[in-house]
Amino acid sequence: MTIPIRKTGLLRNESFSFTCNRCRECCKNKKIQINPYETAQLARRLGMTTTRFIERFTVEEGAFLKFTEEGTCAFLGPDGCSVHHDRPLVCRLYPLARHVGEKGEEWFSELEPEPSCRGSYGMESTISEYLAKEDALPYMQAANIYLNLLWKLISALESQEESEQVEGSIEEAVTPENWMDIDAVVTDYCLRNRLQKPQTVNENMRLHIEALEQWIKPT
Repeated sequence: MTIPIRKTGLLRNESFSFTCNRCRECCKNKKIQINPYETAQLARRLGMTTTRFIERFTVEEGAFLKFTEEGTCAFLGPDGCSVHHDRPLVCRLYPLARHVGEKGEEWFSELEPEPSCRGSYGMESTISEYLAKEDALPYMQAANIYLNLLWKLISALESQEESEQVEGSIEEAVTPENWMDIDAVVTDYCLRNRLQKPQTVNENMRLHIEALEQWIKPT
């Protein structure tokens, strides 16, 4: 579902405020895109590996959260979002959308509200303050890192198809299907390099990035 845009080209210092009143309409009929950092946060909250989380709660090889046949997010319960503390960036930003250009330039769009949305809009604060309130900054930093890595990975995979040769110590561990699976990639990377697998999401992310960077390093 494509959500119409009310305004675009907004910067962090623009006036904006929004208060959610828990109508839960924004949790329906969407495509919630996630990256490996968000997957790891959600998997940790549920006490499972990212491999298991991807199998149970995502579609399109881990790229999007699974929705029910009725069109609601799999994590929407009677009392609202059951994983609210670890919700993905797009959920934290709503009703904003964040855009990043080729040179790293950033801007935001304000989305049209759902017809039955009971949220309260205003101009009392700024987009920057809204991002801080929603604890979006760590998620935005992770999104930037993984977006850059994704483009490098796509280029590496295209080169692999052309040459049928890959250089790197995790050539069998990384595929187009599992690169988002932090636990699978990091476990293999640690075994190959005789490292102890970290316990925290941030440390696992650091090794995940290190492993991917090693794989996509030019020959």
